[in-house]
Amino acid sequence: MQTFDVVIIGGGPGGLAAGIMMSQVGKSVAMIQEEQDSYGGICLNRGCMPTKSLLKAAAAYRQAKECEKYGLDVVAQPINLKRLQAVTQNDIATLRAMTQTMVTAENITTLRGKGSFASDHDIIITQTEGCTEQVRGELIIIATGSKPVELPFAPFNGKNILSSDQLLQNTELPSRLLIIGGGAIGCEFATLYNTFGSEVIMVEALDTLLPREDQEAGKMLQDAFTQQGIQVKTETMIEQLILAEDKVTIHYKDSDKTDTVDKVLVGVGRKPNIDCLNLGAAGVQTEHGAVKVNEFFQTSTPHIYAIGDAAGGLMLAHVAEKEGQLLAQNLSQGTTATLNKNAVPRVAFCHPEVAAVGINHESGDIRSFTMRQVPNGRSVVDKVAPAFVKLFINNDNSEIAGAVIIGEAATELIHEMALAVENHLTLEKVGKTIHAHPTHSKSVVSAVLHAS
Repeated sequence: MQTFDVVIIGGGPGGLAAGIMMSQVGKSVAMIQEEQDSYGGICLNRGCMPTKSLLKAAAAYRQAKECEKYGLDVVAQPINLKRLQAVTQNDIATLRAMTQTMVTAENITTLRGKGSFASDHDIIITQTEGCTEQVRGELIIIATGSKPVELPFAPFNGKNILSSDQLLQNTELPSRLLIIGGGAIGCEFATLYNTFGSEVIMVEALDTLLPREDQEAGKMLQDAFTQQGIQVKTETMIEQLILAEDKVTIHYKDSDKTDTVDKVLVGVGRKPNIDCLNLGAAGVQTEHGAVKVNEFFQTSTPHIYAIGDAAGGLMLAHVAEKEGQLLAQNLSQGTTATLNKNAVPRVAFCHPEVAAVGINHESGDIRSFTMRQVPNGRSVVDKVAPAFVKLFINNDNSEIAGAVIIGEAATELIHEMALAVENHLTLEKVGKTIHAHPTHSKSVVSAVLHAS
């Protein structure tokens, strides 16, 4: 049986970050990766990257359809989704090769199959054909990611009722698409399919889109979606889905109205992928369906750690990556670094883009300042809507405690605000920083100066 200093179950952003850093300080590292996937986890294979590839195509298609406003004559042909998927898969193949090269360069041992605990130090790896092998780790890191949540009345069938993973493999443009869930996943797919020509209906149980964010921003996004022809139903519950003749009929709670669509995306969230780990054999406790960890990512078994989606919390690829880096730093340098969850950017790559960081509500110590349409020359020449910027400011010292941005490049602009939140920067300090002209970033500094 092979023995390693560190065994990592899962090769997504968190596992990769931890494994590479531990290898760089001289530790022997093995990474267990399921056979059907390359390194990169859900993010690279069935999440962030394929979605962004398709969203880039959607942005180009949208500009082509609106070419007259640029003084151009371009004919936008109907979407060929199979062709788009081929381009996306080529992008993913490139990223997979890049990631594999990085792992190989760090002399990390790759073990293919599903890992599960035999004891607190021993891992059994089971391959598809049933072959098994066992390895031992002095330290073990659980980084198995997450999987889509199913609704009890709407199990995924891979054809009409789909998870986000499954819809990313779709090659047929539905005439009508229903999206259950108004979070980032739902909003991004709404942008995709509305741009490509599908009629899109969104259903959210709470009162705004992106319900975990500032309500004013969620309602502004809803208004933008409505103007684009996306039908948004907030404060709406689905009672039943009925399949018949390749169509799905939706019955709503407390309503006689129904909708019939070709496909349904269930985008109500994800849950930790830990069911097959046999955690009990290692004495690892769970809490609320996730691996229970302390602030240093340590489980109830001291030499076993969990990061990323497997440990619950903020299920974002960049959070998993940062947790992997912090854990490796703590293990190799003896530090006690922790994740500042308040400074984590939260983004939705829909149209318009939405991004937020830090506090997203007022309180006794926090005031807000909103510019619903920030005057900006770059927005005019780019022919895009002015940015919405809302700041949350500490009353005592004018430190920026949070922000939300809606508009062109919001998912890039938010990092200036993340830097401010992380480093307790005041309005005055950010306002003193010269921003190049003409850039969309001037929308942020303009809001900061007005808030001052």
